[in-house]
Amino acid sequence: MSWGPNSKILRRGLIAAALFGLAAPAAANVLVVRSSGPSAASYRAGRSLPDNARITLRAGDMVTILANGGTRTFRGPGTFSPNMRVASGTTVTSDGRIARIGAVRDAGILPTGLTIWHVDVAQSGTFCLTNANRVILWRADATAPVRYTITGPGGTRTINWAANEPTFAWPGAPVANGGTYTITQPGVAVPVTITFRVLATEPRDVEGVASALIANGCQGQLDVLVESQPQQTASN
Repeated sequence: MSWGPNSKILRRGLIAAALFGLAAPAAANVLVVRSSGPSAASYRAGRSLPDNARITLRAGDMVTILANGGTRTFRGPGTFSPNMRVASGTTVTSDGRIARIGAVRDAGILPTGLTIWHVDVAQSGTFCLTNANRVILWRADATAPVRYTITGPGGTRTINWAANEPTFAWPGAPVANGGTYTITQPGVAVPVTITFRVLATEPRDVEGVASALIANGCQGQLDVLVESQPQQTASN
């Protein structure tokens, strides 16, 4: 999913830095969430590594892992371990951003605050859900009322979204797993197209959430999750 700059900044600014309602990870493994460079094929997103693994990188390589509620990025050349100490001065903080992933067991929808499970109606792409019956639409600018038309499995429906209301419950029947929907509004020439993927099982921790997003191609949600975690960067 491609994220527009204004929507992306606001969304990340509203999302939590801690998980709520999730069990602690059962294993010490870490998850590769990003990679690029000559060795990228050896460290594909979604690969699980033991926390004492040796990550050997060449010049131009970059690997980002997710573990223990944060991310760590390694840049080659060099050999690194997920549990290695990062030298003073190389820590990169999240600059005060807050990231709420949300309670997975209730679809991550909380009474207050935005979560990665809210569907941005301005962004096309593939979107993962934990519950097809609880879908919350979200818009970055809620200053004016707007009418949206949604077309997809189950037909066409129109919603009248009142001013000062940033969220709106999905209208009508639950979304179809694998179903593609188009969202149009007056004055906008290009409609938004969203394909929904309903997760078969509920992730139990942040690494599980990331794995599910990777497996289902929900790149926009993965980007928000990864970039809103506490971060460190290490290089030789």
